[in-house]
Amino acid sequence: MKSQVSKGVAIVCSLVLSAFSLSSPFLKAAAAPVNLIANPSVETANSAGTAPLNWQTDHWGTGTASFQYKTTGYNSSKSVYVSVSGYKSGDSKWFFDPVTVSPSTTYTFSETYESNIKTHIVAESLTSAGAASYFDVDVAVPASASAWKTVTYSVKTKANTAKLTLLHLVEANGWLQTDNFSLTAPDTGTPTPPTPPVTNGLVPNPSVETVNPNNANLPTDWSHSSWGTNKPTYQFIKNDGHDGTNSVKVTMANYTDGDAKWVYTPQALTHGADYRFTAWYKTNTIPHVVAWYTHADGTEDFFGLPDPEPAANAGTTWQKYSDVFSVPANATGVSLFFFLSNNGWVQTDDYSVAPYTYTGFNRGLVTLTFDDGFEENVTTALPVLDQYGFKSTFCFATQYVEGIPTAEQEVKQIANDGQEICGHSVTHPWFTQLTTTQQDYELQHSQQYLQSLTGQQVKDFASPYGDYNAAVNTEIKKYYQSHRTTDEGFNSKDNFNPYRLRVQNMMPTTTLAQVQQWVNKAKADHTWLILIYHVVATNKADMDEFDTYKPDFDAQMAWLAQSGITVERWDQALAETSAQ
Repeated sequence: MKSQVSKGVAIVCSLVLSAFSLSSPFLKAAAAPVNLIANPSVETANSAGTAPLNWQTDHWGTGTASFQYKTTGYNSSKSVYVSVSGYKSGDSKWFFDPVTVSPSTTYTFSETYESNIKTHIVAESLTSAGAASYFDVDVAVPASASAWKTVTYSVKTKANTAKLTLLHLVEANGWLQTDNFSLTAPDTGTPTPPTPPVTNGLVPNPSVETVNPNNANLPTDWSHSSWGTNKPTYQFIKNDGHDGTNSVKVTMANYTDGDAKWVYTPQALTHGADYRFTAWYKTNTIPHVVAWYTHADGTEDFFGLPDPEPAANAGTTWQKYSDVFSVPANATGVSLFFFLSNNGWVQTDDYSVAPYTYTGFNRGLVTLTFDDGFEENVTTALPVLDQYGFKSTFCFATQYVEGIPTAEQEVKQIANDGQEICGHSVTHPWFTQLTTTQQDYELQHSQQYLQSLTGQQVKDFASPYGDYNAAVNTEIKKYYQSHRTTDEGFNSKDNFNPYRLRVQNMMPTTTLAQVQQWVNKAKADHTWLILIYHVVATNKADMDEFDTYKPDFDAQMAWLAQSGITVERWDQALAETSAQ
C-alpha cells in the first residue's frame, strides 16, 4: 500500500510507536468507550511471534526500513518500532488491520509514541469494494525522543468509507515507537463492537464462510482466474463445506493448455521462515498445489508443492492435503492455491497456513544431480566435480545414449569416475500419459541397458518432467529403491518419502545467493537438499530454461566446497537418511 501524502525532508532520525487507541468523544460517562482496534496495545503476538496479531507493516520508496516488535512499551510489555536510513523518498509504517466504520461519522483516534523526528499521521479510507484513499489527520507530529507522548485526533470518515485504518508515517531518516492505540465511535446507545481477532491471520476468510458484500458469487478476499485454451467454470458452493457450509469449486472442460484456480488475497509472511499449508479437498482428477509469491516490483514467483494423491473415493469424501513451503527473502505477499491443468474438477475448503519447524536428520546433506545425459557435462561439469572431490548422480534417458558410441563412452567415463548412474527412462515421456505396459518398458529397459553398459547397479529413478502419480510410483517401486521428483522443498525426517524426494530446480536465473540460502538452510535444519542441474553450458546465448551457465556453476561449486556441508551421491544420502 502506498500512501499518497507529501514527502518529508531527508534527515537522520528515528521513530518508535506504541499504545494506539480510537475512542468517541460522545460516549456516556457511565459507559466505557468501545475500542474498534483489535489488539490495540499490541500485546498479542501472531502465530510466528514476529509481529502483533492484526497488525501489518508497509514500506515504499527509496530508503531502508527496519521494523521491530519490541518487548518494551508505554504501560505494557510490547510496542512496535520502525526506523529508516538512507532515506530519499516514500514512507514506512506499522498499521492496524482496517476496521469496519460508518460513513460520514466522526471518530476519536489516540496513540502514545516516542520519536526522534517529526512524523505524520494519515487516515486510509477503504470503500466496500476495497478502493483506498488517504487524508491527513496531522501533518506534523512533533518529535519526542526522551519521553512517551499521547496524541488524540478527531477523524471524520468519508461518505463512501466502509473500513478505516490510521498510518503513522516515517518519511525521513529516524525512528518511531508506538503503543496503546484507540479508535472509538460516537455513543449511539449501541456501541459498535470491536473487530474480533483473526483466528487464522495467515489466510483471510480461510473457510470461505464470509460472502463478498458486492458479489454473492465470491467469498470475501477470494477470486478466480485462468489462462490458456480451456473452459473453466467457477462455483461458490453454499451447502457443501468441510467445516461449515461453504466451499469453492473449479471445473475444467475443453482443456488444451493453461490452468484455472481459486485464489485468496496474498498475505505478508516472515521472510526465510517455513510454513505448513493445509487444506481440504474433493476431486475427480489430480490437481496441483502452488505457493504464489508476489514482490514489491510487481513480479511474481511460484513454488510447486507435491501434488495431492486422491483416494478412490476422493470425488465424494473430503480429504486433507498438507505440505511445507519456505518464504523467499523478497516476497511481499504469499498465497497458496489448488489449480487444474486438465479436464476435471476440484473443490476446496478450510485453508490454513501455520509456522513450521523441520525435524532434521543427524546432519545436513547436499546431493547434486544432472538430468537427461547431455554431452557437454563431461567436459563442463565433471572436471569441476573432480576438482572439489564431489561425487554426484547423473540420470540418463537412454535414447540419447544407446547405440551412440561417443555417448556410451561418456557414460562409462562418468561411472568410472565414481559418479552414480541413475535411471531417467528411455524416451523421456510424460509417465502419467503412458499405459502400465509402456511405463514398465521405460523403467526396466533403461535400467537394464545402463547396468549392462556401466557394470554399476542402477537403483534410483528420476521421473522426466517430474510427472508422476500414485500409479506411476507403484510401477517405479518394482524396479528402483527411490524416486526423485521435481517437487520443490527439503527432505526431512517428518516428510521423508523415498518415492517422492523433493528438490530445488536450478535455472539460468538461479543466483549464487539463492544456492547459499538453500545450502545454509539445509545445514542449519539438518535436512537433505537435492539440486537438479541439466546442461552446464559455455554458450550463454544458446541456454535453455533449465540450463546453468558454466561460470555460475563454477562459483556455486567453489562456494559449496567451503560451506562445510557434506556432499553425497543420491544413493549414499538415501542410505544415510533411511537409516535414521
